[in-house]
Amino acid sequence: MKVKVHIRIKLIIAVLAVTAIVFWTSVAFLSKRVDRFARTNIYEYIDATSKAYTNQIKGEFDKQFALARSMTYNFYDIDQRNSEDIKLNTIRLLKNTAESNPDFLSVWTSWELWVLDKKWDKPFGRERYTYLKENNELKQIVERLNETGDNTSSLYFKLKTEKRESLVDPYWYTYTGSQKKVLETSVCVPLVVNNKFAALFGFDIELSVYQEMIRKLKPYEGSFAILISNNGTVVAHPDSTLLGALADTILVNGKQILEAIASNGKYSEIIQIGKDKYYLTFNSFSAGKASEKWSLGIFVPENIINQQIASITGQVRVVMIIGLIVLAIVIWIIAFSITSPLVKATRILGELSLGKIDPAKKIDIKTGDEIEDIASSINILIDSLYKTSQFAKEIGKGNLQAKYSKLSDEDVLGDALLEMRKSLEYAKKIDEERKLEEAKNKWYNEGMAKFAEILRHNTSNLSDFAYEAIRNLTKYVDATIGAVFLVNKDNPNDIYLELMATYAYERRKYEEKIIRMGEGLVGRCAQEAETIYMTEIPKGYIKIASGLGEDEPTVLLLVPMKINDEVHGVIEIASFEPIEDYKIKFIEKIGESFAATISSVKINIRTAKLLEESRIKSEELASQEEEMRQNMEELQATQEESARKSAEMESLINALHSSSYVIEYDLNGNIISVNEAYLNLTGQTEKDIVGTHHADNLEMTSEQKNAYQRFWQDLRNGMIKKETSKVKIGGKTYTFIETYSPILDENRRVVKILKIAHNITDFIDESSEGKTKKK
Repeated sequence: MKVKVHIRIKLIIAVLAVTAIVFWTSVAFLSKRVDRFARTNIYEYIDATSKAYTNQIKGEFDKQFALARSMTYNFYDIDQRNSEDIKLNTIRLLKNTAESNPDFLSVWTSWELWVLDKKWDKPFGRERYTYLKENNELKQIVERLNETGDNTSSLYFKLKTEKRESLVDPYWYTYTGSQKKVLETSVCVPLVVNNKFAALFGFDIELSVYQEMIRKLKPYEGSFAILISNNGTVVAHPDSTLLGALADTILVNGKQILEAIASNGKYSEIIQIGKDKYYLTFNSFSAGKASEKWSLGIFVPENIINQQIASITGQVRVVMIIGLIVLAIVIWIIAFSITSPLVKATRILGELSLGKIDPAKKIDIKTGDEIEDIASSINILIDSLYKTSQFAKEIGKGNLQAKYSKLSDEDVLGDALLEMRKSLEYAKKIDEERKLEEAKNKWYNEGMAKFAEILRHNTSNLSDFAYEAIRNLTKYVDATIGAVFLVNKDNPNDIYLELMATYAYERRKYEEKIIRMGEGLVGRCAQEAETIYMTEIPKGYIKIASGLGEDEPTVLLLVPMKINDEVHGVIEIASFEPIEDYKIKFIEKIGESFAATISSVKINIRTAKLLEESRIKSEELASQEEEMRQNMEELQATQEESARKSAEMESLINALHSSSYVIEYDLNGNIISVNEAYLNLTGQTEKDIVGTHHADNLEMTSEQKNAYQRFWQDLRNGMIKKETSKVKIGGKTYTFIETYSPILDENRRVVKILKIAHNITDFIDESSEGKTKKK
């Protein structure tokens, strides 16, 4: 028996069946698309976060390499310096660097011995200078190493041979006075002169700062990060007990992961840790010019990622299921009046379920009842899906500013799309900030290198140095005008600031001007030793003129040039545009370099002045010695004629012996007599000295060694010689101005040599102490 079913029932059953299929197909289709899209977006966000923090860590190391590299720039002229100058400048540079960077565990330099000792002809041996913190105090250590040969298995020998920069693999170290073991690394930069390894400069840096950074790096709940060095050592890990361990011993498939990172520079994979799966992403970096690569890895639990994706797809399913239920109820109520419009609506919905979204196929029904509302709803759905597809296309093209309006406050799909755009905008913002920071770091490092070169070539004349410095600095920071004032301390009772150079002033605003300490903005800056930055300049303070007229700058920057809390001058910069903070910090850092160079130039000038005074005094003493020698010869010539003058002669000789150091030599340079004044000075006895040779205990320069035989031959030929000599006796070095006079017999033949000497050791020491204090 055939069962008769009303068209209404058939319609309801058919529509419900088709609608159910359409909805479930849409749910499955959209769920997969949303799942895949959300998962890809989350993975890309995790990768971007890893890359951003990797660049941040790289930037920190790049700054440290730039600082170490700037230290080497001070010694590219070592072939023009003596060993004492190299040692003094090394100690000063290391101390200043250690004081300016209190976070460094130690600052050190290892010089090859051939640089410091011109006699050293071996390819090994070095002298290491170190400043380190011990019991919160800065300690200096000088060590002489590898004098019998280099350790070919040491890192130093490897860097010496390869002549390259290096970021040393982490190692544990315990400092004197502390029982705490410190995980640290070393930044190493070689000094290579004429393709020959001369020295290694570097710092020891504690790695605990990256431990704190890693602990805070959690892009998702339950995620964590680790930092691994070039040799696979764990540098930072949420579990501090794993610090210093090898990554391949704590990671699943650790060896394969490290090999992939070394080969490709990055690595991403889903791995199993215990009972849980994690999405793992690694990014590597190389700091400075070093070849070693360190890596940052982020681990995110897959269950957290799946929860977020499930939340989005679940909401989509709920919305569609609710729509299906509502639609079934409406169909049941209005089944009699919706047959024809429903067929049309079903056809459109079928197309929509297949992803065919065409605004031209909207339903045009004017029944004036619920059928018309259904048609209107379908039209709204078409518009919404079309707008959503267009929005997705714009996002795919990279247009993150594309407009999109939600259907309502409860539009889950709209919220998900807007949240996706927000995530992409955030990733783009991070990338732009990273590029800006990299540009600033590059600008800073290039500036430090540029001015290190300028300072190295302008150290003899303060005026030329000041002009070159302010000219280049004004241009480099994109300012308009600049000036340099230096502190004049020639009169300790009248210290003032003196204008040394200006750049781009429309007239000599400060020509021949002297500014007292504390007077005006410049004087106040020098007295307080603090930077002054003004965006409201006193009216008429500075004017800038051009062919189009004149105007006043909008900002003014005054930076003290100070080192070791001593102000050597003030830099004045004015501009029409605001000066950014990183440029102000750069100018302050350059001010310290300027101060160090000014201090060095002043010391050089003072040293030249002292040497000139020493030369004049030496000539005066030599003139007095010559006059005394002539008197002795005249006394000897007239001795036979006037016996009554013998007492006077004896008095003159006694006076000579009491005011000078007198030694007699035979023609072979052996001492035959010495006066009491010399014995008292050196603390020796006549027995210790008589019979010794002139060259014993004598410190000679290379030039004196080459001319030594000629020196004695000239004396034997009757020539008078004058010398300034250094003699080392009992661990103490004496400096003498000496006159050597041949003594003739009655036949005018040279029979012995008389030396009259004056001790100038104290005068030389006072000059050295003054130089040291200036430094």
